Amino acid sequence: MIRIKDIAEIAQVSNGTVDRVIHNRGGVSRKTREKVQQILNQYHYKPDIIASSLALKRKIRLAVVMPRVVSEHAFWKLPLSGLEKGLDDLSHYDITVDRYYFDQFDPADFNRCVNSLPYEKLQGILFAPVFEEESLSFLKQCEKNKIPVVLFNSYLEAPVVRSFIGQDAFQSGYVAAKLLNYGLEPGRDVAIVNMSARKNNYAHVFDRERGFRSYFEEHSGRLNHLLTIDLNGMDDKQLKKKLHECLNTYDVAGLFVTNSRVYKVAEFFVKRGTMNLRLVGYDLLPGSIEYLKRDYIDFLISQKPEEQAFRGITTLFNLVAFNREPDQRQMLPIDIITRENLTYYQPQSY
Repeated sequence: MIRIKDIAEIAQVSNGTVDRVIHNRGGVSRKTREKVQQILNQYHYKPDIIASSLALKRKIRLAVVMPRVVSEHAFWKLPLSGLEKGLDDLSHYDITVDRYYFDQFDPADFNRCVNSLPYEKLQGILFAPVFEEESLSFLKQCEKNKIPVVLFNSYLEAPVVRSFIGQDAFQSGYVAAKLLNYGLEPGRDVAIVNMSARKNNYAHVFDRERGFRSYFEEHSGRLNHLLTIDLNGMDDKQLKKKLHECLNTYDVAGLFVTNSRVYKVAEFFVKRGTMNLRLVGYDLLPGSIEYLKRDYIDFLISQKPEEQAFRGITTLFNLVAFNREPDQRQMLPIDIITRENLTYYQPQSY
């Protein structure tokens, strides 16, 4: 039997848009409504009245656990916007979503955060893990309370995890290395810049570095040195100092920044007046977009954080409300963004 999800994929719209058409609610353009209705008719779609009625009458309480948005780490604004869109699509259901935010640099704050959850009242949790040991302990607590968990951004192995939405971090690091390698003169140096505090707590950041190294291990002889700059949450002054030391000591031709703060490295190059190094990083943050346009950043790899959170909350809801078992891994594409194709990466319906 065809599902709303299937109709949405065929029509290239969100599940919520299809639901609005089925129930004749507003908020859908005439062109989109006609397109969706044509597909509904083509596949003889019939809504599951019993399941829909149960979901509409049943009170559902979920929780979201993710890092707190702070001005100097704007990345988390992106999944937050995807979460808001997902909740808007689900607004016609009797659903409550409690939000629990923690300091991504403080494991103790994370523990305080998850210890405050009303486990006995929750039916599902959407979680963006950071601290590996503490996160695994939290997942065991969820398992003990029989609460299903959907992960996004970073993957951890645990029986209670029903689905992960995100990118293949190892492969994205491998792709980043291949991008830096194009046109690289043999015998030059390349540096990996880790700007996350205690990078080994971020499984996906660690996997990106492994993928990057793997490429150059397979293409041995291309580099003179493959360097690592670990900043561990240091401030901008320390970043500048370490970059100066690296560039003054080695013949660096390119840098790979393993997270979304690549714009910080680009700022350094702007002040230094350097544009002859290749720079690759992640995500469409405002600063990174600006430096991509100005050719200080050569490539951005998008992991679609908005879509991760959007899919995460809708996956969790469909699991809890309709018992729709999701794919264990919902892998998103590794999009390579340049100055030339930047304009095509605009906000969209998921």
